[in-house]
Amino acid sequence: MELNSPYLWKKGQCSKPLIAVMGITHHGRSEAVNRALSDFGIEESFGRAATRFSEHYHYRLSASTVDRVTKDVAQDAQVYVEKTLVQAREGRAIQAQDSTRTVVETMVVELDGCDIRSAELQPIPETNETSPIRKLPKKTKEIGWKEVRLGFARPLESQEKLYIGKMASYPEVVEQLVDAAVLAGMTADTQVVGVADGGNGLKEELERQFESIQFILDKTHLKDHLYETAEALGIGRKARPGWVKTRLEAISSGEVMRIINEFEEVYRTTQSHRVKRLLGYLQRFVNAVNYQDFKACGYPIGSGEIESAHKSVPQQRLKLSGACWHPDSINPMLALRIVRANDWWEDFWEDRMERKMAA
Repeated sequence: MELNSPYLWKKGQCSKPLIAVMGITHHGRSEAVNRALSDFGIEESFGRAATRFSEHYHYRLSASTVDRVTKDVAQDAQVYVEKTLVQAREGRAIQAQDSTRTVVETMVVELDGCDIRSAELQPIPETNETSPIRKLPKKTKEIGWKEVRLGFARPLESQEKLYIGKMASYPEVVEQLVDAAVLAGMTADTQVVGVADGGNGLKEELERQFESIQFILDKTHLKDHLYETAEALGIGRKARPGWVKTRLEAISSGEVMRIINEFEEVYRTTQSHRVKRLLGYLQRFVNAVNYQDFKACGYPIGSGEIESAHKSVPQQRLKLSGACWHPDSINPMLALRIVRANDWWEDFWEDRMERKMAA
């Protein structure tokens, strides 16, 4: 749509009605267009999103425009997600007093991390080179990796998950996970089951913030530790599966202390650093490896669900081939992906419109 923009002038006064009254600016976009652009931009590369927008709406926009719009919307999505989770936290006391609320007996939470490729422009050290036109110090692109932590909460008997995610420390991410569990129906009477790997401080942070939690160590990670120990002890390739299976079955059936005693004896005779590491690992998770009992209760004993979620939530967009993100863009883009994954898309756009109208 093209509109002629009149410029009204009277001595000492001037007005541009399209801008001042209607809020229409040069190359302005309606919220419907912003929604369509971010809808495409959160699923595919910005270049491909621009192509798809042209195919659907027969209007050409550049990839950089899709980039700007999507990242602007993503900033709002981050605010929306954090506001939604804070409201759950603030309403927890009220929910606890609601006798009509359905109590979720058991809640499953999982948390895991993945790396996202990032890039930042940094000054070139020990050089006086400047750009040819603006004479600013030349910079170089530094490529690195940032860990994004993703989690979900769901009732044990349901597959409907609420996701949270952030490039942040365990205390911040677990706080969001608690809020998501409240939104999913957790109360003070709910038994929480947390499944994760042996990341440093993860088990401890989950146990600190959840009032009632049974932590379960991902069985595959324990199995990997046993295989690495078998290799360090010089057990041959053919004998390793049987050696690992025997000890894993004993641990799974509640005999973890017997296996700890066995490895303490092995360590006394070998002084193997790898055996010492496994001992510390088993002692740390001594109450988190009784897989036979966990399975009998219907609890998951592996973190496959959250590992699969990494592929569909952050990685599907943030880990496209060749993709590289400024660290400041990672959390907003992840928030927009979470809005989509949690089926909050309609509510988010209604909230965005309400805030724009109020402004």
